[in-house]
Amino acid sequence: FITREFNDGGVTYSTHLSLKNLVDNKYDIIVIDEIHLLSPAQIQVCKKLFKENKVVLGLTGTLSSWTKRDLKSELNLCVIAMYKIDQAIEEGVLPDYEIKVIKVPLDTKMEQDFKGKLRTEKKQFDNYTYVIKKLEETGKNTMFLRLGRMVIIQNSLAKLQKTKEILAKHPEDRILVFCGLTSIADKLGISSHHSKSKNNEDFSNFVEGKGNHLAVVKIGNTGVTYKALNRVIINYFDGNSENLAQKVNRCMSLEYNNPDKKAIIYIISSNEETELAWLKKALEFFDKSKIKYV
Repeated sequence: FITREFNDGGVTYSTHLSLKNLVDNKYDIIVIDEIHLLSPAQIQVCKKLFKENKVVLGLTGTLSSWTKRDLKSELNLCVIAMYKIDQAIEEGVLPDYEIKVIKVPLDTKMEQDFKGKLRTEKKQFDNYTYVIKKLEETGKNTMFLRLGRMVIIQNSLAKLQKTKEILAKHPEDRILVFCGLTSIADKLGISSHHSKSKNNEDFSNFVEGKGNHLAVVKIGNTGVTYKALNRVIINYFDGNSENLAQKVNRCMSLEYNNPDKKAIIYIISSNEETELAWLKKALEFFDKSKIKYV
């Protein structure tokens, strides 16, 4: 609005969380940015809001097939225009990219305390998988066991070590690392930023292009444009393609002083079938020819 010298006196600004305060209002148009992030509760709020407001525009850079289906069935919103990553690269709006998937076996040497039992992460992962399969055979709930198994992946010593190796190979390059746990981010030996951080200075400096390495947890995954950044390490991911695409997009900003920029994305995965299945689902948006498995 500032750039276009548009008078925004008639514009109401809201977060997704505060939409519930606007359901009785009428507008000429409602624009919902990052519409894929609406929670189930917020979708119900939108249903009420849309009863009196029929002109709605949803915006997102990452729309999975599941979210597309939900927005159609719940809010009757259809895709009317799409600008794909490949087209953006071809037309010079985004830089080219390469995804390197680095598979590592879970650690079998270092014993850890798992609720009073000393086991390696590989042994504990296998135990979870065995029990999950047995319970599934009898139709029992396995949600909490699956969450426990996911934490092993998030806290993996093997993945931590591989992340450190990549950082050590590129000491002068600016690299952003996405972790699943604050404890892992703090163990990398680099600056970290998350909900437990006491100040924002390191994060703010990195966003502005200062400093080489930074690890983040949740904070900084979306809506942040990092200056002079062409390498990202994803230490942890889930099966959500929108979440992964948002992380990858952090290093895909066009840099006018670096016209030949190519974004390099390292994804650290265990060689367990479960995590590789998450990864296959999460890579929905990306050109398979630009993904290399190491």
